[in-house]
Amino acid sequence: MDASGVLWEKWQEQVKHLLPEIHGHQKKSLALLVLGIVLSGSAVLQRVAESLFLEGISAAKMTSIERRLARFVANERIVVSKVWQGFMAQILPYWRDGKLLFVLDCTPVDERACIVYLGLLQQSRVLPVAWCVMPAHEKWDQGQWQIVGRLLDSVRPYLGAADCTLLADRGLACFALVQLCRSRQWHYLLRVCKEHTCRRWMRGKWSAWTAFSHLIRQQGQQWFGRILLWQEDTIDTQISAVWEPAQQEAWLLISDQPAGWRRVREYAWRMRVESTFQDSKSRGWNLEASLIADRSRLDHLLLGLFLAMWWVTHLAASCIHQGQRERFDRHDRRDKGIFRVGRLWLLDILRRAKTGAALTWCLPFHKKGTTWRFALRF
Repeated sequence: MDASGVLWEKWQEQVKHLLPEIHGHQKKSLALLVLGIVLSGSAVLQRVAESLFLEGISAAKMTSIERRLARFVANERIVVSKVWQGFMAQILPYWRDGKLLFVLDCTPVDERACIVYLGLLQQSRVLPVAWCVMPAHEKWDQGQWQIVGRLLDSVRPYLGAADCTLLADRGLACFALVQLCRSRQWHYLLRVCKEHTCRRWMRGKWSAWTAFSHLIRQQGQQWFGRILLWQEDTIDTQISAVWEPAQQEAWLLISDQPAGWRRVREYAWRMRVESTFQDSKSRGWNLEASLIADRSRLDHLLLGLFLAMWWVTHLAASCIHQGQRERFDRHDRRDKGIFRVGRLWLLDILRRAKTGAALTWCLPFHKKGTTWRFALRF
């Protein structure tokens, strides 16, 4: 059995049904791009085309496959946000009405662009749910908080009554972000700079305005409580201020939820976004090596890459759920991230598969009645 060919047919059929409003040829090219990224483990079109050719997915020449992928990436008629929303409408309802942690961050792609990134925290990675590609050095044609508000609004319709908390680092923490969270009834957990000033609620009254640098002066100190933050646009919030011995500086975390070590542990999970970005770049999918400078084309490539990330995460969850992770990773420590584990699990299944049924569970979506379902069970 040609396992790769069967997988291609099944995946192509899924994309066809999940995106009925997109032109057939465009859907086929998107499905080809995503499968190629998964099989190659790379976002470089040349590498993607090589894997598709060697796996026998396409009978065309290797250079012809690469040109086809390049045409999809350059196709201005494809509205990336529309296509992505079609997939999110199938993926996000899995967490509907649950308790969720989202991470907001910005990451540069060399000198070419900056990606404003909203991700859902799952296991050891922050999976993409919305993004916007902006210039790295030029003036943005949209306001930063207008963009963030749009990203938050793009995921809300699929979450029902979910209890959502937004995490963000010092570069994004400000009054505007707090207001965005409040207006959408999301909790916030933000790290702020030590130069900011606050008034502490102590012994039934407010203290004088003082900088955070005077609140936590050395390792081992901590303070949890209620504060007034920022002398302009003042907010009443909770602060979890800790300077643990292993850290180079204090963590100053504001939240609308009660201060304490729980907030500190939750914020520590934000660091997983750094691992996700590393996997997207030189340590994994090698996005920088794509050499795509045009922001619109980079946006199209990210559509394929981010769908591939969701797919391999589904595969990794299946691998871990079935107790098979130690076939690919050390049992005494974890050397390989979930993206790598998921891809290895797929390649192993393709090598061993004897029937098409064995490949059905490799796909990210499964049909139940007339609807498609996504699941992520680690």
